[in-house]
Amino acid sequence: MEVLHSLTEYLPPAGGVALTIGNFDGVHLGHRKLIQRVLHIAEQRGLPSVVITFDPHPVAVLAPERAPARLVNLPEKLHLLGELQVTACIVLRTERRLLALEPEEFLNVLVRHCRPRAVVEGLDFNFGRARRGSVQTLSEFADKLCYTVEVVETARCEEIPGAPSVHSSAVRAALREGRVDMARAMLGRPYRVTGVVGSGAGRGARLGFPTANLHQIEHMLPQEAVYAAAAQLADGSLYLAAVNVGPQPTFADMQARVEAHLLDWHGVLNGQPMALYFLQRLRAQTRFGSTAELCTQIAQDVAATRTHADVLNELRSKPLMPLFR
Repeated sequence: MEVLHSLTEYLPPAGGVALTIGNFDGVHLGHRKLIQRVLHIAEQRGLPSVVITFDPHPVAVLAPERAPARLVNLPEKLHLLGELQVTACIVLRTERRLLALEPEEFLNVLVRHCRPRAVVEGLDFNFGRARRGSVQTLSEFADKLCYTVEVVETARCEEIPGAPSVHSSAVRAALREGRVDMARAMLGRPYRVTGVVGSGAGRGARLGFPTANLHQIEHMLPQEAVYAAAAQLADGSLYLAAVNVGPQPTFADMQARVEAHLLDWHGVLNGQPMALYFLQRLRAQTRFGSTAELCTQIAQDVAATRTHADVLNELRSKPLMPLFR
């Protein structure tokens, strides 16, 4: 997949392109449905497929205090789009002058630099100044600007009771509730965060359960709780891990941390990148009356984590996303 960082860098063919525009945070099942339709139209018409996305999220520029937490960072987003066999991705740097363009102005710029012949969007697509543009706006200018418009219905996740609609906001809501199983169903893969292993207080090692403390995390974290997870190391190896997200109430330490006890692994990871794939929420944060009680519970958490060996083997059977830093 060709990656460009401005519209002026792209040289579209004379016949034009099939494209879609969006933030695509998470590249979830809804995004995949949209992009698969772009790919189908591109193949039918003999056009390249183009995705236009933004970095950072527009809300992070217009109202930083309301900016949604990231589900994927930009390198991960590009990797996931590349896996879908998109011809090109144009990453637009989100700036106020871009966001201030009226919908018609934005469309004129788009046509001048990309020559869209087919535009595919979801029902809730908005663009331009104050999000005044919509799929209806796209259709109003279609004849004048020589493109067709196709609106794709919102994807629904059949794995979840009630088949809810799949949106990035729905994935974030699931993570806030610790429903990493629901997030996995909507993403089509286990939710992953990455960071760098740093030093901790060393309590886990003294209790017989040494932990890797993950720092420099850019992604949204799930609800503070204990989880079964899989840890991906710099060499690409995978290990089951019992992960604590949050404070250590038994020790009256309320500083939030991400601590992973890797099963069947021994060594030093400080300074190395690591990813955690969240598989299942095991339990809530709890204050225990003694370290003995805590150790008993951690042993139970480890045993519960081991029951996810089948998921670990499934992850091992597929190409893993690199650890981008």
